[in-house]
Parts: sequence; structure tokens; C-alpha cells
Amino acid sequence: MYSTPATAAYVALSVNSTILWLIIFLTGGIPDVPFMATACFIVGGWIQLGTRLFAYHGVARLGASVTSTVQATNPLVGTALAVIFLHETVTPLLLFGTGSVVFGIVLLSWNPGQQTTYQTWELIFPLAAALTAGVNHPIRRYGVTIANEPLFLSAVMGIAALGPMLLNLANPRARRNVVFDRRAMPYFLATGVFEAIGIWSLVSALGIGNVVVVGPIVCVAPLWVLLGTLLFSRDIEQVNVRTGIATLFVISGIVAVYLAA
Repeated sequence: MYSTPATAAYVALSVNSTILWLIIFLTGGIPDVPFMATACFIVGGWIQLGTRLFAYHGVARLGASVTSTVQATNPLVGTALAVIFLHETVTPLLLFGTGSVVFGIVLLSWNPGQQTTYQTWELIFPLAAALTAGVNHPIRRYGVTIANEPLFLSAVMGIAALGPMLLNLANPRARRNVVFDRRAMPYFLATGVFEAIGIWSLVSALGIGNVVVVGPIVCVAPLWVLLGTLLFSRDIEQVNVRTGIATLFVISGIVAVYLAA
């Protein structure tokens, strides 16, 4: 390992924010956006940072398998909140698709061979990660209904998340966790570029689609991680019956969500 997860987070988020703000200023500057829309994405940035921290603590205490499995349920939270507060509607086909995607991602994330001892109360960390991730989609959806400016609002969210992280560098322990190594930088920089594209695409999707449709599709990120791992690191991850079945559930769920939309 050339560097640390903390370094990856700082570099990727900094690159993410820099790219989005640069595009804003190259394409006409800051748009006229109501304060309420901006506030939604400031809060969204803080919540997103909280999701990361809860997930990190979950991995440290319970392991990646348990944390990823529990966190994969976040579309259920987002769908419920969107129905209650944004008055979005769901159909039986949409519920089937959402459930199929969630089940597939849970099956994909679950590792029965992982031996990790933890106390029951420690499940609060992945549960909090799932809850905050689920809450964030309705908040962002509400923000873009006020002002459909996905580029600017994505940039606001990045700065909102980066601010507390930079303030945390005042802590000597936090500074010790930041390790810059030239061998790791190309990967971290590329991560920042893809994060910028990803968050801009997500907010754009929320600007034209409901949470009950966008949320389940967005949560399939672990599937792409698996495919990338298989492509670049075949010795680390192997396809087995479980991953094949999980992939079928995810794909069938996405098709159902698309048809329901």
C-alpha cells in the first residue's frame, strides 16, 4: 500500500471540487440559485461526509462485508422518505425492482467466509451509513426541484464536504494519516475525476427523475466495483455462483425499475 484511505479521500474530493468549479467558471460563472436550493446541497455535503465516516467506522469495527451488506439497504430508506415527504408514487413493479436490486447488492456484498467478532451495538455504524445515504437523495431531489442547476449544486456539495475535512487537519493525528506518495497519486487523481463525473451525473439524474427510480439504480456501485476488480485484479476476486446470482438480481431489478419509470 503506497498511501492511506484518508489521503485518497482528501485528494479525490479536492480534485472533484476543483474540476466542477473550474467548469462552472469556464461556462458562464455562478448561476442565480435560490438560497434554499444551495442550503439543501450544503446539508447534503455534510450528510455525505457523515455517511463516509460511519462507513469507515463500520469497516473498522465490523469488517467490510457486514458494513457493505447493511449499507446496501439505503434505497429502501430513500424510497420511503420520497413517498412520505416528496409525495412520489411507487408501483408493484417499481417495488419489485427496488427489492431485487437491494437483494442483489446485499448478496454481492455479503462474505460468509469473513470471521469478524463484533458487539451488536456496533451495527449502529453501518445502519447510520445506510440511513444517511438514504436521507440524502430526497434532500438533493428537493433542492434540484427549486433550481435545476446540477453542475453548480454538485460543486456546492463537494465544497461543503471538503470544508470540515480540511478543518480536521488541525488535528495532529489526522495529519499523520495523510501520506503523499507519487506512486499513489495517479490513482487518487483519477478517482477524483470519476467522482466529479459521478456526482454531476447523479444530481442531473435527480433533476429529471424521482428518487424512487434514481436511488435503486445508483446503489449498484458495488457491481461496478466487482467488474473493475475482475478486470484489473483477477487474483483478488473470482466470479462464483453467488456473484452470478447477485448480478442477475441487480440487472433484473434495474430493468424492472426502468420499465416502471
